[in-house]
Amino acid sequence: MSVGVSILQTGTVRIRPSQRMQSASKPVVLRRMKMLFGDREWTEPLPINAYLIEHPDGPILVDTGESPHATERGWMPRWHPFFRRCVDVHVAPDEGIGTLLARRGIRPADLRAVVLTHLHHDHADGLGDVVGPPVLLSREHWQAFRRPFRATLEGALPKHWPAGFEPSILTKTGPPLGPWQTTFPITADGRVVAVPTPGHVPGHLCVVVFAEAATYLIGGDVTYAQDLLDRELTDGVNTRPRLATLQLRTIKTFAAQQPIVLLPAHDPAGAARLAAGEVYRPSALKPEPKGRRSHPSAG
Repeated sequence: MSVGVSILQTGTVRIRPSQRMQSASKPVVLRRMKMLFGDREWTEPLPINAYLIEHPDGPILVDTGESPHATERGWMPRWHPFFRRCVDVHVAPDEGIGTLLARRGIRPADLRAVVLTHLHHDHADGLGDVVGPPVLLSREHWQAFRRPFRATLEGALPKHWPAGFEPSILTKTGPPLGPWQTTFPITADGRVVAVPTPGHVPGHLCVVVFAEAATYLIGGDVTYAQDLLDRELTDGVNTRPRLATLQLRTIKTFAAQQPIVLLPAHDPAGAARLAAGEVYRPSALKPEPKGRRSHPSAG
């Protein structure tokens, strides 16, 4: 059996443009205030993509997407201004991750693992549909999101996680990969690995898949679109914009060394790039601001 990647789109979401991208030089409080209260525009509907990795050891799911229940009253906490003002989700009843997997003849028990880039609602709300296989997460992210109230404040919905949810913690025991000094092994043959890309949230992961057709980088929310990554423009919700920007530079460095097909979770052009096998060709890294030096690796 060959190794490959396919998209499972769990509906769409509109967000505020200032969530999708803001200047990393603005203070965090001002960036978040603009998103929550100053921005009245919406983006176009963006896909909410999970990814299915085909592997000889069994299929691996990266993220679980949004749940069809997200359109129901009470699913998202109305007391939270982010969920009340900044998220417009549309997920049809037949677009949940469980239904999408069943169409391919895959039961939750068939999955070798579920890898979460992070626990935000649109990446983890489908966990209830895939109970059984181990859920893999970075230690840094679980430490930041294991407390329900803090996780909710930061955009996750732990009240909808399976009862007694406890992820399996990934460890950095893999060899270096490009600019990353260490990696998180997912498969024994080294063809599926996770790499640390903190910034959007603590402990965020990307997943690199070495397939026959191409090398894929499944990006989660490390960026919202390939063009934003190439321009080194980060999202507007992170609390560490310089670290988030560093991840974009790290991926550009990797892409210059290893041709990759870049697959963020919410890039409208991602499905077409995957179908065409379109390789990301990064522009040159932008000059570092004076007085600031950083190695392109965060791992």
